[in-house]
Amino acid sequence: MSRRMLVPLDGSPFSERALSLAVPLAQQQGASLVLAMACPLPAAPPDTGMSGALDPTHHLSVREHLRHSLERTARRVATKYGVTTATQFRDGAIVDELEGAIADTQAAFVVMTTHGRGGLSRAWLGSVTDTLLRRTTVPMLLTRTVRKWTLTAAGEPIFPRLLVAVDGSAVSEAAFEVTLAQLGESVGEFVLVRVDDAPIAAVSSTWIGEATRRLQESYLEPLAERFRTPDRRITTLALVHHDAPRAMLDAVRATHAFGIAIGTHGRTGVRRAVLGSVADKVIRAAGVPVFVVPSTGTS
Repeated sequence: MSRRMLVPLDGSPFSERALSLAVPLAQQQGASLVLAMACPLPAAPPDTGMSGALDPTHHLSVREHLRHSLERTARRVATKYGVTTATQFRDGAIVDELEGAIADTQAAFVVMTTHGRGGLSRAWLGSVTDTLLRRTTVPMLLTRTVRKWTLTAAGEPIFPRLLVAVDGSAVSEAAFEVTLAQLGESVGEFVLVRVDDAPIAAVSSTWIGEATRRLQESYLEPLAERFRTPDRRITTLALVHHDAPRAMLDAVRATHAFGIAIGTHGRTGVRRAVLGSVADKVIRAAGVPVFVVPSTGTS
């Protein structure tokens, strides 16, 4: 059975931007795409004592429009790009139904468009993406770029360079292994990045140089060496900064990375679980796709 990627859509051109990344990934990995859509059931106005759909005719019309839109998109992708596609059209609460679609299709990961604004303080995600991100147990590849992700040569990586955040924890290292398994053949170079806090706002360049050297030698290089192969390029970058999310985002620009992979600290399967503060800020402010790997246990 080929690997499946699930792409949630809502009938809008914005949501279909995810296909510009999902399609070439599926082509390169020989994977299939499952296009998923959920149609919420209409609720009665509050304090009316009524339940169920108030206007079944209108609801059925909207439902059929969305279902046909999903099927047309799947046919277009299959015909134009030669990618095996399937659809999941479901009725009910959007996040609940997307979780159900992920489970039913055994999707390896989700590729999804998210709303967002630059800047750490005012950045935000779309409510569906945000909720699903905090509840799902499978990785999510989030994008809000309009970049056209196309293969121009056989074997050319989708991500020529992918930055991977590690922090010395088992969670971050497990996330790296998941990233290798799910995206490995689509990445040209992995850059392992660790950011350690600076003890004071301003430190000497000599101190920073010594601190980054220790990080490289004692942690990053041994970790990289565990996973290097003749066909897998892994480089490392140690940073010392008082603002870890900002340092990570600066590193994306400095390394010309095409994406970020990051693990989340939280309790898998617990609906109130929160993302780690660094991961949360990076996800919300990154201008490149972010591969988010949920933790598989309590951290």
